[in-house]
Amino acid sequence: MGECVAERGRVLMDVAMDPEMADSEMPDSEMMDPEETDTATVVLPSALVGFAGGRSHIPIALDRALDPPRLPLPEVLDRLKAEVPALERRIRDEQGAIRGHVNVYIDGVDIRELGGPGTVVVGGATVQIIAAVSGG
Repeated sequence: MGECVAERGRVLMDVAMDPEMADSEMPDSEMMDPEETDTATVVLPSALVGFAGGRSHIPIALDRALDPPRLPLPEVLDRLKAEVPALERRIRDEQGAIRGHVNVYIDGVDIRELGGPGTVVVGGATVQIIAAVSGG
């Protein structure tokens, strides 16, 4: 089976198996800022904003050599790590897996409902990091 691609609230399955399908599924009537289509935005919860220098929205450049520009989620998180190193250990464990208390959504859809941690993020997507908070 091919990759699962989250695309602005929709999921495109098996893009790796049928690249022409991806082109036909892309919205041609949506006029997006060209720069927006080359990036995804990582949105942080308030509990992590302090580790990102007060930023809650961090743009991440995607692979522009691909059409549409995209990256697998682990590579998006690698680029987030390069941009804001202090976030890495709060989002992923020492093996690079997303921590159990962290939920990740792409355009409002839990990655567990998409392709899991290997879900591909496309240009214009929003990657929300939600860290569970507990207390007693």
